[in-house]
Amino acid sequence: MRAKLTLRLLLVGMAVLAFAVSASAQGLLPQSLSAWTAQSGSLVVPANALEQFAGTNAAVLREYGAVSGERREYARGAKTLTVTLYRLKDATGAYGAFTFLRTEQMAPTNIARYSAIEADRAVVATGNLLAEISGLKAASPGDLRALVAQLNSVADKTPLPTLGRYLPARGLMENSEHYLLGPLALQQALPLGSGDWLGFYEGAEAMVARYRSNGHEATLVLAAYPTPQSAMRRLEDLQRWFLVNSAQNASDGSREPSYARRQGSLLILVTRGNSNEFAGALLNQIRYETQVTWNEPSHTLTDPPIGQIVVGAIMGTGAVLVFALVAGIGFGGVRLVVKFFFPGKVFDRAGHVEILQLGLSSKPIEARDFY
Repeated sequence: MRAKLTLRLLLVGMAVLAFAVSASAQGLLPQSLSAWTAQSGSLVVPANALEQFAGTNAAVLREYGAVSGERREYARGAKTLTVTLYRLKDATGAYGAFTFLRTEQMAPTNIARYSAIEADRAVVATGNLLAEISGLKAASPGDLRALVAQLNSVADKTPLPTLGRYLPARGLMENSEHYLLGPLALQQALPLGSGDWLGFYEGAEAMVARYRSNGHEATLVLAAYPTPQSAMRRLEDLQRWFLVNSAQNASDGSREPSYARRQGSLLILVTRGNSNEFAGALLNQIRYETQVTWNEPSHTLTDPPIGQIVVGAIMGTGAVLVFALVAGIGFGGVRLVVKFFFPGKVFDRAGHVEILQLGLSSKPIEARDFY
């Protein structure tokens, strides 16, 4: 009997778990998109199975904080449109993944703040969601706006990183900037060294961008660290590993010249340049100031005014005094009533009271003398 009951409980638990999993796997892509209709349900995969959608880019997307992936195909007559949606932990990761998936051949659009499009493919980031659309030859800008509107209603819009605002605008190559949160994306954007040579394990974030002006080119890296001490230690490491700011770069020609500077908790690195003057100009264009921002939700103080606090304290003290008075009168009244009806039986029982005496007087003290 117990075995049957245990089996039933196990089956019920598995059913509840399966329901929870299926509920959590519900997709975010709509059933219809403008004039497009979904051919089937959404295919949702967890983060550890993103290779099914992203291929070799899956590991980098997980580094940016990808939680799940979803794909859905839409049809309008004989034409098809495929939408792949990645849900990330926050908007910072979605913005970084957008800069990673965007190519230099793409052109910006007015569909969303972070959107880029080419012949048959588009990448759009909104909040913590990143959408990759293929089959655009049969779609219109209105179709993409409808998709962005649907995603905006369910996206988690947390503040975006501000590191990119310190990139100089003059000479910036279009679509060359990449926001990085880990060594895998760093290796794709700037394979200057192996492993985590920029120090993401210390909580760093980085922007990498390429610049070109008057035939000169260079790559600029902005890396922000939690403290100025972390940035200082990282600069010392770079000077030791890559001969940054070293005269050997120019003397033997064995290495590309690299130059770095620290401003507070920001580390500025210029590398892969063909002109020392151009590298110095890039370094001098960075104007970094530490700012404290407060993104937590605010609240309204609910403390009463001082007058109300004083009146409340007086009334509370009065209530305590009244209670003490009533309790004292009640205790005394009960004692008098008991002594009146039961004299010497409950209170003031002389036979049960013992007194320690020193014998200094001739008359012994009896307990009854106190009553």
